Amino acid sequence: MFDIGFTELLVLVIIALVVVGPEKLPTVMRTVGKAAGQARRFVTGIQNQIEQEVKLDELNKKIMAQDLEKKILSPHETEDAQTPTSPPEADASLSSVEKTEENDNAKS
Repeated sequence: MFDIGFTELLVLVIIALVVVGPEKLPTVMRTVGKAAGQARRFVTGIQNQIEQEVKLDELNKKIMAQDLEKKILSPHETEDAQTPTSPPEADASLSSVEKTEENDNAKS
């Protein structure tokens, strides 16, 4: 996150020693360490939440793509399924009825 080397850290400790004093320096360092730990945990929690949201968004996109694909394919499948097919016996009896009607019409 921050690229702080040993020399920069040493300079900060010397400045803190001069400003705060040797009696309060351990307390201040402990407080700064706790605050840094809390900040690090907070940032890590935010990063984890962002990663979860990205994964959730990707999963939602995949689901939406699958639903769209099913909707595109389903009208063709439902049309085929809704087309009634009659058994061959029904076609044969239908043609015989039509023939008898034609014969009756021809006789009249």
